[in-house]
Amino acid sequence: MTLIEYLAFPILFIWFIGLLLTFFRRDLEPHWKFFFFLVFCFYMVQFFPEFWAGVSRWKTNPKAELLTWISALGNATYVFLFLLWPLVLIRIYYSASNNLSKTLIPLLAYGTVIYWVLFFLWSYYSKEWNQFLEGFITK
Repeated sequence: MTLIEYLAFPILFIWFIGLLLTFFRRDLEPHWKFFFFLVFCFYMVQFFPEFWAGVSRWKTNPKAELLTWISALGNATYVFLFLLWPLVLIRIYYSASNNLSKTLIPLLAYGTVIYWVLFFLWSYYSKEWNQFLEGFITK
């Protein structure tokens, strides 16, 4: 299975909750709320088979599905950082504010190093981490 097949259900579910919360905000103009709804509907239609497969996997074994989500989110973060770094470097270069660069550089650098450490620990001790998480989730 691909990464999107694992993450379609949790991402679209969280997105739906966020969409509902934005509908209750009074300071947002109605056309923006409608646009948010259209974007959600587009992705829901686009990934509906993956979403529905995730729902069925959740119904059959929610604990195993949760472990799968944790692993898939780690892989998604890896891809996200790969896409984010070049864009942030360009943004830092063109930034008019020196404060933005001073806060963004350490945040991204330390965040990436922490992710790498966790990634290598997960890779090296994957069997132990899975046993720990299974024990933690099943309790």
